[in-house]
Amino acid sequence: MRDASRLVSASYPRRLELSGAELERARAAYRGSLEAVQAQRAISPSARHQDTACWSMLGALFIEPGMNRTMLVGRIVEYAGVSCPTAERIVRRARDSGHIVDQPSGRMVRYFLSEDAFVRCVDYFRKHMQQGKALGLVRA
Repeated sequence: MRDASRLVSASYPRRLELSGAELERARAAYRGSLEAVQAQRAISPSARHQDTACWSMLGALFIEPGMNRTMLVGRIVEYAGVSCPTAERIVRRARDSGHIVDQPSGRMVRYFLSEDAFVRCVDYFRKHMQQGKALGLVRA
């Protein structure tokens, strides 16, 4: 989604100090983590599906804010290897608990991380996903 940066800048907190370059690095790290989830499923099919599905949903919305429900459920199914009903249940629970928000956009409804979830994703990236940079494993 090309207009995602416009959507994210309009939807997320101004109090969060986050440059465009850091946001792109964070999105790349989350993309990598979703690929790792798929690899983990291939190696260990007994991985907890609900945990994997929740991580997939958070990562997908961090990478591509503003997805419609069909796309979001599809991403969860793709990355977590769960059924559509399970993915739908994950989305419903996350919305009900305030982790994601839905915003009407014409005839479509778009999904975004809540402000708190977005801040936590950025914080997680800064604390844990950039560690490879200090070790020389990740290029700046």
